[in-house]
Amino acid sequence: MSRGAPPPQSCTTEAVIAHALELGAAAAGVAPVERFHREGSSYLPSGYEPEQLLPGARSVVVVAVRILDGVLASNLQPLDTTFAYGDFAYVRLNRILGDITYNIAARLESAGRPSLPLGACGSVRVDRAAYEAGRTVGPMRSIFSLKRAAVLAGVGRRSRSGLVATQNHGTRVRLGAVITSAPLEGSPVLTGNACPDACRLCVRACPMGAIGDDGVVNHVKCYSDLGRRGRTEAESLDQMAGANPALGVTEGYLPHEHGAIDGFGNRVCRSACMAVCPLWNTANRSGGSAF
Repeated sequence: MSRGAPPPQSCTTEAVIAHALELGAAAAGVAPVERFHREGSSYLPSGYEPEQLLPGARSVVVVAVRILDGVLASNLQPLDTTFAYGDFAYVRLNRILGDITYNIAARLESAGRPSLPLGACGSVRVDRAAYEAGRTVGPMRSIFSLKRAAVLAGVGRRSRSGLVATQNHGTRVRLGAVITSAPLEGSPVLTGNACPDACRLCVRACPMGAIGDDGVVNHVKCYSDLGRRGRTEAESLDQMAGANPALGVTEGYLPHEHGAIDGFGNRVCRSACMAVCPLWNTANRSGGSAF
């Protein structure tokens, strides 16, 4: 394709979003990389910028897949197992996000645009020095900020719980992304507050008291409740992070994406905040029968 020529049909924003929805995404949007270098995002940068992960990056495609209502309802029951949530909110959705983002990237590459699928987005780095110094609000960083990308791509807005709230499914979604060299047109960014001013349901529901009244989330408290009740925050990090302070290693890597950090994917602890959030119930659902 010659320089300056219009992109092929498969490389338009409309075509990419339509493809994402066909693959099973509940929502999708595009953010040109320029948006990542402007001030004003509701999430702090976390990890690498798009151009660091893919030389020549021009756009980021963000997709959301829905967590089923029944999966969340089951997760809040007083059971000795979280099998449904662990499988259908994490493991299988990770695979689905990997499949969706791979197929989007493959189609873009078939049009001559190198693209990097991120799926649900890799490991998390724990900054133990920040934790031990008492800076416990955000001592974990991911390789790429899916939440920040989702807001910049118009997929959703930040909610008080720190989760991204989408238009049609509220916070009941997981996120994935593709970084591409295709110069795609950006999707409209959503404006205004996602949450009603007086709503504090997530603040009251959090079993760890991790969500402040002002919407600031203590991510270590949130993370320490991720299926590991009874352990202290430090014990949770010691078990999962793999750091060795005796050797001077102050940062450890988690081999999966279970880290409730600012800007990472949409999931936290047992997701009490997600379960009580009313945004999913007020979203635009048809209510009709699928059968």
